[in-house]
Amino acid sequence: MKTARKLLKYLLPHGIVEISKNTRRLRALGGTVSAGGWWRSDWLVHQAETAGLDLLPDGQWRHLRTVVDVGANVGQWSTMLLDLVTPEKLIIVEPQPAAFAQLQTLFGMRKHVELHRVAVGSADGVTRFRVTRDTTGGSVLPPLAEMRELVGGNWTVESEIEVKITTLDALLDEVPELSLLKIDVQGLEKEVLAGAARSLARTDFLLIELNYMRQYEGGSWFGEIHEILTRDHGFVLVDASKPLRLNGRASMSDGLYVNVRRLPDFAPRDFL
Repeated sequence: MKTARKLLKYLLPHGIVEISKNTRRLRALGGTVSAGGWWRSDWLVHQAETAGLDLLPDGQWRHLRTVVDVGANVGQWSTMLLDLVTPEKLIIVEPQPAAFAQLQTLFGMRKHVELHRVAVGSADGVTRFRVTRDTTGGSVLPPLAEMRELVGGNWTVESEIEVKITTLDALLDEVPELSLLKIDVQGLEKEVLAGAARSLARTDFLLIELNYMRQYEGGSWFGEIHEILTRDHGFVLVDASKPLRLNGRASMSDGLYVNVRRLPDFAPRDFL
């Protein structure tokens, strides 16, 4: 019955218009829609928006050679990425053992995917990782009590484990270039950037979670991250997703930064 309703939607004039609009958008970004894949166009656009991949300039999907997913959890973002585009190499990084086991099941047999069970920060060593009831909230940092009240019991820390931690520069030292670096590390963004100077210099686009309110003890917030990227590493903010709102306030969104030292034409400074 659901399949019949979906087909009926696309047979109606409005559905035809939506198919055409979605297909044009995907192709503009650099994706492909097969002759028999038109019925999935709305889902593919939804995935692009959810993953923040629609923030990339038109045509860039086809140029994604090496993509790095830092803070992959159980592979939600990487799954959406691979449903839209196939990079030459995808490097997935996640420290939680249970989540990493799911990543191995999902991606372990793919030759172009490289998996690393490690946390990322400003130095090499061992650290404590807080595992929350909803594993997407897990972090090296403890959640703030105010955020636990807003989000609810899902951010309750259920256990603490020891995990290996390294820097992006150490992890990616042999990777010659990074087309797209995605960072979602639950408040530890500043420490990750502190250990990533060489990696950032080889990165074209950076997709990073921007927090407009602190969510973790000692966690990063938008102003710090924006200043570090623009002042120290030559990045420019070119787009951002609609922010998630909590308690009537903007809480977080995905920000897309471009390295203008590598790609100066994407953010010309002709307004100065």
